Amino acid sequence: MSKEQKAKKKLMTTTKKIIQDPDLARVEAALLRAAQKARKTAKDTRTPLVIYKDGQIILQRIDEEMQQESR
Repeated sequence: MSKEQKAKKKLMTTTKKIIQDPDLARVEAALLRAAQKARKTAKDTRTPLVIYKDGQIILQRIDEEMQQESR
């Protein structure tokens, strides 16, 4: 295996970092819960879900989102 191939493999390999700060360690789970709650609120109130994606603010209906996920 060449040095270039080894370098590419190293870049493609994901490593899990151990976070020492207990508050920071729980951030990902909290963000996932917040996203689920936002989707549920949008669905229950029949209002669009506000998403920030690729530098743009998008208003997306939940029924459209569910159709995209099922494809």
